[in-house]
Amino acid sequence: MSSIPLPLAERLDAIVEQLEMSYDEAIAEAISTWVDREEERRLFALRTLVSTNSMLVEGNRVKDWADSL
Repeated sequence: MSSIPLPLAERLDAIVEQLEMSYDEAIAEAISTWVDREEERRLFALRTLVSTNSMLVEGNRVKDWADSL
């Protein structure tokens, strides 16, 4: 496991001290927030794909209708 860069470690030290929390709490909260954000981004991407596929189907229906004229 690699260590975190010194500037980030110093920022973490300051926040942990200021909030009077443990490093474990701070790191668990940071990881939880990151995981939540990544899950939201993945869900957004999946919804975008579904929406795009839906528009493609509608476009094909319009083309089929136009071809039938």
